[in-house]
Amino acid sequence: MTPDKTSRSRPDKTRPDRTKPERNVGSSEGTESGWFLAIVTGLVASVVALLAVFLAIAVYDYSVPLQPSLLGKLASVGSYLATGVGGFVAGKKARRRGLVYGSLVGLVFAAAILITGAGNPAAVPLTSSTFKRLLLSVMAGGLGGMFGVAST
Repeated sequence: MTPDKTSRSRPDKTRPDRTKPERNVGSSEGTESGWFLAIVTGLVASVVALLAVFLAIAVYDYSVPLQPSLLGKLASVGSYLATGVGGFVAGKKARRRGLVYGSLVGLVFAAAILITGAGNPAAVPLTSSTFKRLLLSVMAGGLGGMFGVAST
């Protein structure tokens, strides 16, 4: 009795083996330092996005003079957008846990901005406005991280 082609007695070499998980060679997923690389990449993307947003605000302010109170609000919104971009990049890089990685990017980025703005870590004012901005940055980063994971 000869085995026919519909027989399952030996595995078919043309079909991929679905029992083993696929491993991405160029990805940082699954490595010990993958989370760190994703967060650092997100922070760098946040800085670049912040510079681009502030440059756009400066060019617009040069051509059409804006009120100083509006400049402060635009700077705040621009920093939240930059944090969202950083969270997006971190989530896309990690390809999992976008909320966590994006929120961490938002937390570290907002803390760095606060410390840099105060000039001294001990001089950071701990007011309700500070916590509100910190919370908004964490939320923007987490939202960007979720979109980053969803886009992969």
